[in-house]
Amino acid sequence: MTEDYFWGVTLDKTKNTEVWDPDVKPDANDSSHVFRGEHTLLVKQAVLGPDVADGEVNVIEVEAMGYKSDIKFPVVVLRGGGHSQCVLDLLFPDPPVTFKLVKGNGPVHLLGNHSVGIAGEGMADEEDDDEIDEEFEEEEEEVIEEEKNSVDEKKRKIAANSNSKGGKAAKRPKVDESN
Repeated sequence: MTEDYFWGVTLDKTKNTEVWDPDVKPDANDSSHVFRGEHTLLVKQAVLGPDVADGEVNVIEVEAMGYKSDIKFPVVVLRGGGHSQCVLDLLFPDPPVTFKLVKGNGPVHLLGNHSVGIAGEGMADEEDDDEIDEEFEEEEEEVIEEEKNSVDEKKRKIAANSNSKGGKAAKRPKVDESN
């Protein structure tokens, strides 16, 4: 099970770098922002602030963990007076992720979802599945037993009918075929 939270950051000339790392505790006494589980970040949109000068190019670069080493690439290029937003689909499954405004004065707003996989939920799901399987098997056994009893009852009725007639097959009346 996961919990999803809205996420956003603004980069500009006064604050041009932001590190997303939910595993770092901001304050040892503050437990309100401490989550247990796996974190993922999905950046969905970049929006240029309304006060950006016409023609000013703003570039956001991301540094994150790659398969074998860290990678660093520009992911957003927006120009004032032109494209004021762009749709992204950037998934970061492992913190930390560093966002940096490498060109322009901004502001550039990045928006997305921060998902937290709750630790220990997997075991509960497996236990629930086991309980459901056991209930299904019990119901299935009951149905089989009812069908068996129904078949046994039909056999008894057939046997009772046969015994009431003396155990012999009923005779057919003779038909005169001479006419």
